[in-house]
Amino acid sequence: MVNLSVKNAGRTCLVERSKKVADVMSVNPVRVKETEFATKARALFRSYRYRSMPVVDEENKVVGVITRGDIIEVTSTKSNVLVSGLMSTPRVILTPEEDLRSAARKMIDASVESAVVVRSSIDNTLVGMISLHDILPYFKEAGKNKLAKEIMTKEVVSCTPDDGIPKVLDKMEKMKFTGLPVVKDGKLVGIITRKDIIDAGFARISREGKKGKVKNPPKVKRLMKTPVISVSPNTTVAEVIRIILEHNIGRVPVVENKRLVGIITRKDIIKSFLL
Repeated sequence: MVNLSVKNAGRTCLVERSKKVADVMSVNPVRVKETEFATKARALFRSYRYRSMPVVDEENKVVGVITRGDIIEVTSTKSNVLVSGLMSTPRVILTPEEDLRSAARKMIDASVESAVVVRSSIDNTLVGMISLHDILPYFKEAGKNKLAKEIMTKEVVSCTPDDGIPKVLDKMEKMKFTGLPVVKDGKLVGIITRKDIIDAGFARISREGKKGKVKNPPKVKRLMKTPVISVSPNTTVAEVIRIILEHNIGRVPVVENKRLVGIITRKDIIKSFLL
């Protein structure tokens, strides 16, 4: 078996060259048709933890992707908006035979958490989906030699328990984040995600709040999750990976003396080994 060396900060991460997208991808992924109502897609997002889903035509050919962020635009329980009206062109399209490191780099460069997998470069029939979460386990061994403080983002974008949901959702959309730590007096007190907002049915309230139709929109403290799963600056990256995989979360705050000092995402981890 041939190994592919990924060098970083004097250390070497060994990623099996023989590992292909086909070995890791999810087959028969949940998908929606371009002709279906967006409300169906919203129901699927509530049922699953996906951040995006492939959009196909009647022949199962990939024609686009739809994300949780797109679904927030649907503000009614009944809507005639079609998936085709919200979907976007996939930023990354992979094939089963592509090697894992190449796939990871394309996803990192395009700032996407997941990518569609089609049959071949000339046949865009949907055959699977792959995410950074799927790729993450292959960096766990190398993560034993790195600490959280070496790869964490130190300038953390956060919100407060008393912020209104419309304000937080706007911040997520502006910064292209899917979740934010909740901080009070410099201390981490919770975390809130776009999925929390959608699942609670507050996307509509958020949109109406922006239009002035809701005088007292719900606050973050009503939805935020506590206690927060966090790590210290000296936690190994391997342990951070284990926590992310075990709890199926997209980010882990880094805390020192109860104060938020950084945050680590799946993208941060993989990117640190591809530089």
